[in-house]
Formats: sequence, C-alpha cells, structure tokens
Amino acid sequence: MRHEHMSAEDMYKQALALEEDGDPSGAVSIYNKLIKLKEDPRFHIAFGACLQKLKHWEQSIAHLEKGIALKPDYCEGDARLLLAESYLNAGRKKNAIEQWKIVAEIEPEYPSYEEVPNEAKRLLAKHA
Repeated sequence: MRHEHMSAEDMYKQALALEEDGDPSGAVSIYNKLIKLKEDPRFHIAFGACLQKLKHWEQSIAHLEKGIALKPDYCEGDARLLLAESYLNAGRKKNAIEQWKIVAEIEPEYPSYEEVPNEAKRLLAKHA
C-alpha cells in the first residue's frame, strides 16, 4: 500500500498490524516514514518495540529514549521497561537497572497498573 496518501494515524495502524502479523521488517519501513512525518511519542515507542523484535538493540534504545523525551508521562512505565530490556540486551546493564529503579518508584495511576512497577522490582531483584 502506498503511504503518501495515508494519514499518520493510518500508517501507524498499518505498522502495528504488520507487526501483529509477524512482519516487523515491513513495519520498520513504515515507522521510518512515520517519524519523519510527525514527532509523536507513540510512534517512537512503537518503533523501538518493533526494533526489539529484530534484535536491533541500539536503534531501539534511540527511539525509546526519543519517545520518552517527547512526552515523559506517556505510558512511561511501559516505555521505560522496554528501554531497560534494550539496554540489557545491548550489554548496558547499569542503564537497565537505572530504568527499573525509575519504574519501581512510579505511583500506579489506577489499581491494575501496579503490575508495571512490580515487574520493574522483579527485574531489579533478578539483575541487580
């Protein structure tokens, strides 16, 4: 499908669908176009998560850091857990531990959201 006539939202949905269908490489090409089109934290965070599926850890780190920097409170716990995973797999354990510590201190916004800080605490206990 040609992207030049699609909205950013439609491109984002298409990239997510490609990932869900097991085609992260196809999604990467859309994300590359998408982040040039619009600076949106969702796009960078999703791109970073997609790059993890391809084990492109350093590229993933760059996009996750950018997404967090654009809007720190947007799904911060989840984004930082992803970032910690990329740091760990890139051999940057100290950076991963820093991210888990930040997430472990985040106050849950609603009751079911406790699982994100709890996951960070579990990972800290395992890796620290």
